[in-house]
Amino acid sequence: MLAAAGCDFRNLQDTGNVSYVRVYIDEHILNVTEGFYDEHVYEDILGKAPGSYVSGISHPQYNRPEIIRIGLFDHDSGDLVAERYLRNQGDDERGHYYDGYIILNPGVYDLIAYNFGTESTVIGEENNSNSLYAHTNEVSSSMLSKFKSRSGSNNDTKANESIRYDADNLFVTGAEGLRVTHHSAIDTLRTSTGEWYFHAENVVKTYYLQIGIVNAQYIASSVALLSGMSAGIRLLDGNNTGQGEATLYFSLSNGRYPAGYYPGVSDYRMIYATFGTFGEMPFVDYNLKVSFEFITTYGEAYEETIDVSREFRKADAIEKGWLILDYVINIPPPPDSPGGKTDGGLTPSVDDWGDVHSEFEL
Repeated sequence: MLAAAGCDFRNLQDTGNVSYVRVYIDEHILNVTEGFYDEHVYEDILGKAPGSYVSGISHPQYNRPEIIRIGLFDHDSGDLVAERYLRNQGDDERGHYYDGYIILNPGVYDLIAYNFGTESTVIGEENNSNSLYAHTNEVSSSMLSKFKSRSGSNNDTKANESIRYDADNLFVTGAEGLRVTHHSAIDTLRTSTGEWYFHAENVVKTYYLQIGIVNAQYIASSVALLSGMSAGIRLLDGNNTGQGEATLYFSLSNGRYPAGYYPGVSDYRMIYATFGTFGEMPFVDYNLKVSFEFITTYGEAYEETIDVSREFRKADAIEKGWLILDYVINIPPPPDSPGGKTDGGLTPSVDDWGDVHSEFEL
């Protein structure tokens, strides 16, 4: 007689309790799949006819998620009970969906589903619904040293400031109190109100930021730091305060205004970015600032900081996600150019140039 030794025993789920689950995603994403600023036509600017819009702006690329992770959690403890990665996809009159099957013993569950495999958005504490949250990683310490607004005498920020990458799209749906009873035939997992499908929406708020620039030809690279944002969001209920405050880091691109948009400005250039956030920190007295950081083609670091608290309360920001700053940054020309600085005929050093720091309130 043969005897098996060293076996571990665990509770088995009843293979008869199979439930079908379907999750739709809302792909109407402001400033990513619709409402982008380059599509806006300036019909009332300088009497221009339709078609006189901002040109040369790269529309952000939308990548449809490949996988939706669905987790079922014990309603009382919040512990993960079952999970499934939905890869099968389809379309119908409700939109694009992901579906599959999951085995669940009878009980009461909370459901959380979200797209899996995002590039910059990170999921933490994924085995408990009460602590499951999304966040982005902090930038490296070596990169921090390159930000002129955060170094030397210019550093008026908090010592424990958390500077993080901006977030990419995260489709989330959460449902509490789902009751599963014993069933031998395949059943359909339903919401607590009886709906036979779940609807995931993007929890990342996307903005388009734009500001005028003079002497854009002298910009070698440019980035922005936006303070006052949330560092993360809890997926079950959308609470964005638990991870604290963060400053978002994102790159800027060059574009061009239509001729005459800024009378008297010769080159009509601007810099812009589309970036994702988990929302603002819910402060009564908020203080949102953008630091524009530049490295010039002649090696000098330059930055300007602008208070944009009021911009986030304007109709364009609330309804369209546009942060159109009515201000022009003037990049200093090279020291040896007409109008530039000189150093007595000698080649200036980086130390001679020093840091440039200015702050404006719109």
